[in-house]
Amino acid sequence: MKVILQAGRRYILRFDRGEEILELLRGFCAEKNFRSGYFSAIGAVGKVILMHYDPDTKKYSEKVFEQKLEIANLSGNLSWHEEKPYLHAHGAFSDEEMKCWGGHIKEAVVAATCEMFLIRTDGEVNRKFSDEIGLNLLK
Repeated sequence: MKVILQAGRRYILRFDRGEEILELLRGFCAEKNFRSGYFSAIGAVGKVILMHYDPDTKKYSEKVFEQKLEIANLSGNLSWHEEKPYLHAHGAFSDEEMKCWGGHIKEAVVAATCEMFLIRTDGEVNRKFSDEIGLNLLK
């Protein structure tokens, strides 16, 4: 991952082939001690793991896609949980026939490039586990 531009609280990041987007972004946010923010990205992946949460069962199902897909949209937010950055990201990914799949992103490995705009916000946002919902919710 490379920082292409930094202007105040705004960053433009580039992820290269073979890099796992969320892992590197989480590390970058930890290194810079970002406590809250949001991001948006486009590009292409060669592998993505998408998840879907069922609030009735409080369980995720997941599907692995190991093929070249365009990142039609990748967006999310940054908060803090258990003393480390917590990324919540969703995305839509399309194949060569323009069919899309989307959901909560567990993992995304770059096939060509990924261009991300990251905005660090003021203050600290934390998460706390909700027994009722079964997720770490913003508090």
